[in-house]
Amino acid sequence: MDNNIAFSLHRVSKALTAKPFYRAVLQNNGVFGLDELAERLASHTNIKDVDWRYFINAIADEVEKSLLEGNRVNFGRLALGLAIQGSFASEDEEFDKSKHRLALFVRALKPFKATLDGVAPENVARGLTCSVGSAMDAVTKRLSEVTGTNLLLIQGRHLGISPDNPDEGVWLADPKTGDAVARARVECSDEQTIDCVFVEPPAPGEYTLVVSCRNGARESLSPAVAKVKNFKVLAATAAGEKYLRANAMCGCSAGRFWYNLRPWESIGSLAEDEGARLSGEGGCARRH
Repeated sequence: MDNNIAFSLHRVSKALTAKPFYRAVLQNNGVFGLDELAERLASHTNIKDVDWRYFINAIADEVEKSLLEGNRVNFGRLALGLAIQGSFASEDEEFDKSKHRLALFVRALKPFKATLDGVAPENVARGLTCSVGSAMDAVTKRLSEVTGTNLLLIQGRHLGISPDNPDEGVWLADPKTGDAVARARVECSDEQTIDCVFVEPPAPGEYTLVVSCRNGARESLSPAVAKVKNFKVLAATAAGEKYLRANAMCGCSAGRFWYNLRPWESIGSLAEDEGARLSGEGGCARRH
């Protein structure tokens, strides 16, 4: 299981202490909601994401009913229950909302505790870091795979890439040797997203998706690297090429750079054109 848990240290204020100490604050990679959960489940099952949304909502309703009946819900890895917070002055005192609160608790059970024992959060203050939360084919909407030259949408943390630095970028690597097999053309990137295309995709199969970036830090620092294992490459489809030609991007926003495409241009045959790259600061050099 990939570890994307990171933290930063904040000094705890103690007046003139000889030995200061620090408090760890976990870094938030984002919110994993109902839609994201349904898409992830649909990506490796034969059940559609709309059906998964129905199932998840139905389970949530039953969990809520069970908790309000005074039960503890056990999922095998996590246990949920209700607890009353606040103190009572006597044995016959009733619940008072001004002093007491009914709260939800979540406890890790043995299987999940064993998983947590194998996780080592990374201190982001020790160097550059980046993490990939998801990598999705923009056409098929499937996670951890891409079909042919379809646009690949990568989301995560600290993902800013400078296209001028050869050691930054997105590429596919052989899962056994680690050697780069195909490099992606980055269409745009910022702190949380990368949009890219494999102009010359490798043969269909499983690879390791590698993201290397500095997120705007000085070039003297080694770039941070994040990997997605068991990333699938599927054969190109005519529908995918038609989608890309119909939805060719043109735009820019602060902190992002874009490559503009003519609506009739095929991504698979598009040549490098530095004049089409936008810095996000100098406006939009449209080519229509």
